[in-house]
Amino acid sequence: MLLLTWGCANVSPGPPPADLGELGIIVAELQLAEAIAAEVPVIVRDSMQKVYYDSVLAEHGYTRESFDSIMWIIRDEPVWIDSVFTRAGEVVARDMAEM
Repeated sequence: MLLLTWGCANVSPGPPPADLGELGIIVAELQLAEAIAAEVPVIVRDSMQKVYYDSVLAEHGYTRESFDSIMWIIRDEPVWIDSVFTRAGEVVARDMAEM
């Protein structure tokens, strides 16, 4: 019985459904787009944010729906979501250092 329990505890999630490095870059670009949209007057902020988001996602071959679906799957595996947001943090930090 103990062997069965121990064997189940070491289940690997397998390969992620998408490239986690690329998703990290996309998340970083979305965060930067949100920061830019925050500087836009409130009257047009929501529409500009949509334009920025859709532009970033289209550049990487995603729609909002497909990106949200992938992120929904990724968020359920701690190793995957940690990898995505670690990569996003690295990209943002690098971009800020270059400024």
